[in-house]
Amino acid sequence: MIDLGEWKPLAMAALREAFGERLLCMGLQGSYLRGEVRSDSDIDLLVVLDHVDLTDLDHFHEAMRTVPEGDKAVGFTCGRDELAAWPAYELAQFEHGTQVWHGNLCALLPAYGPADVRLGARVSVANLYHMTNHTYLTTRELSADARLDALRAMLKGFFFSLQIVHAVRAGVFVPTKCELLAALDDSSERMLLAHSIDPSEAREEDYSALQQWCSAVMRSL
Repeated sequence: MIDLGEWKPLAMAALREAFGERLLCMGLQGSYLRGEVRSDSDIDLLVVLDHVDLTDLDHFHEAMRTVPEGDKAVGFTCGRDELAAWPAYELAQFEHGTQVWHGNLCALLPAYGPADVRLGARVSVANLYHMTNHTYLTTRELSADARLDALRAMLKGFFFSLQIVHAVRAGVFVPTKCELLAALDDSSERMLLAHSIDPSEAREEDYSALQQWCSAVMRSL
């Protein structure tokens, strides 16, 4: 784990040295931003350049190796034109899930509106529904522990689906799991999110709860 206050200026300096004025935007995403860091957490960075090719990814890799714990730095690396063409239904969660350290992210994003946010929620829930059914089937012959491990991975995805669904319902983007849990009334949503926060609480019955939640939400949005 890192101290962001100490790590941030080192990472910014390393990327500025590597890319100079080509570095249009840089920021933080993921578990470090949400305050949900585990010992094995990556450091999810947003890096937008004027363009990105594989050599740029090599330079990013090399620059991060000059920073303590830089081997954990991954995240979203993108060119300006690709970001401008990004599907609008993903942009609300992307924008609200980023703390900008350098540049102007809003100026680089295409326009999006409430209909795009709703579509993003529907796509996210549909993908989770498919993954729930797929994982349930493909793990039938595995041990109980292996099935629970697969379930825990889906519960991580459940948070992001619920987050964007709640944004559609309430008109508010809630950034962290604990804050979202406090905002929920539905008992099934609270249970599944609690199991996402503490994966050791996950149970086989969560497969059914996930499937039923996805089905109900897809039909209601």
